[in-house]
Amino acid sequence: MAEHNRQNKELAHYLGVHETTVSDWCTNKNQPAIQDLFLIAKFLRMDVRLLLVPTTWEPEMMVVAEPDKKGKSVAKKKAAKKK
Repeated sequence: MAEHNRQNKELAHYLGVHETTVSDWCTNKNQPAIQDLFLIAKFLRMDVRLLLVPTTWEPEMMVVAEPDKKGKSVAKKKAAKKK
């Protein structure tokens, strides 16, 4: 927020949430919903992807979404291919 010269209360007003909610997001006590991330990015005029922190998982812990027989997405553990 500070990098964009905006205050928590401005974002709170824009989103229609309490200032404490925005403060909790900024201090990582809570996380905004995905749809709120897009509104925050719009408010700050920035790429929404910059609001997310990339994660790195050990390959053996990787979970991917694959379609089941009915075409619905199902999370499954996937073993890493060893070189």
